[in-house]
Amino acid sequence: MRKTFALAAFSVLAMAGAASAQAPYWNGRYDDPPRGSYTRSCREITAFNGQVWARCQTDRGGWEWSSARARDCGGQGLENRDGRLQCAGFVGPGPGPGGGWNGGGGRPPYGGGGGGGGYRGDILMFEDAGYQGRVYEVMGDTPDLDVARFNDKASSIRIVRGQWEICEHANYQGRCSRLDADQYVLPREWNDAISSIRRIR
Repeated sequence: MRKTFALAAFSVLAMAGAASAQAPYWNGRYDDPPRGSYTRSCREITAFNGQVWARCQTDRGGWEWSSARARDCGGQGLENRDGRLQCAGFVGPGPGPGGGWNGGGGRPPYGGGGGGGGYRGDILMFEDAGYQGRVYEVMGDTPDLDVARFNDKASSIRIVRGQWEICEHANYQGRCSRLDADQYVLPREWNDAISSIRRIR
């Protein structure tokens, strides 16, 4: 009897938790869901006030609630990464040991080049010097890199096309600098110090 009561109590708590894990109540106007590949693997999508909530499928087939600030993604849109909504273009480490490409000694493919990378972005930001480690594929103006979990993370940059402006704070605030060439190693004042980036040409 105690076991039955305990199971019943646990079921009520689980249902309460599931009910709270969803988009919050909103009595204003709802937005059209932003574009992005997440619509193929997420459901119950709700958008308002620049924020998006959805229940997204994980790599193991489960479903998890997630939210993201779509307005911070610029023109990149959203994608589902293992049940989590995030700005499109963020990818994990390359195939080489320790996150490097081709054993850590080669150059990563970009701009749709060979080697299986197939990057589509205009600029690639790497977490480590020498184009190593995690990489964030920038596909448009990005006012807040924190949304992509790449705030103050870049140590090297490859430019596929265009000229760019990097800034030390979100929304292109604080100290900014123009960037029009690859940076094998970012200068000390910019290493792990970029919070927003936009194309200027």
